[in-house]
Amino acid sequence: MRSIFHPATAEEAVKLRHEIDGSAYLAGGTEIMRLGSSISSETALIDVSKLPLSGIREDEGAVVIGALTTLEEIRTSELVPDFIREAAAAAASLQLRNAATIGGNFALRRSDSFMIPALLSSQADVTIMCTKGLRRKSAAEYFGKTECRALLMSFIIEKGRNGIYRRIGRSSHSHAAVSGAVSNGYYAYAVSGSGIAFGDKKDIWNEIDFRDDLTGSADYKRYLASVLL
Repeated sequence: MRSIFHPATAEEAVKLRHEIDGSAYLAGGTEIMRLGSSISSETALIDVSKLPLSGIREDEGAVVIGALTTLEEIRTSELVPDFIREAAAAAASLQLRNAATIGGNFALRRSDSFMIPALLSSQADVTIMCTKGLRRKSAAEYFGKTECRALLMSFIIEKGRNGIYRRIGRSSHSHAAVSGAVSNGYYAYAVSGSGIAFGDKKDIWNEIDFRDDLTGSADYKRYLASVLL
């Protein structure tokens, strides 16, 4: 039977995450319900959904987005840069947007993520809670770790940041074969079943190991990446 823990604070959540092998944070719950989920039926869950980690606010020339803020809240916020709102809107189902959180979408590191290319290209910072307390680092540095037991607390994005977000999929309701974003000369690409790449070169997509999957062949997705932005 699955165990679910309900920490009262972010510090307690992180402590549980380190104490319980193979555990996972639970936020919006969309990953658990997904067919082929990375979360097994035996995974112990640390429910952080009641922690005060949602909301969007302006702070000293930046937009601060709580990690538990839903994609729908991001889509409809006039504070959030337009290209990041467009990324949130790529989740075509209102039901999904009302449940999925920005923190969960980013932390899962899925190659068909709605938000990862936009957030990485924005060169956002994140705040995280770890065993040493609250820390701030670049989203790229956080993302570079293949396994992180720290708890995402918020994203910090330059106010008014301009960028472009694009995706190509079989339909608006299907997972994107390729999605990408560029902001201030910084590019990020996510290719379904293949990987994610980001940096200051437009052709950074060349670093991705393109593979066949249900969204298309490796050659097809390589071509899409080359013309996306």
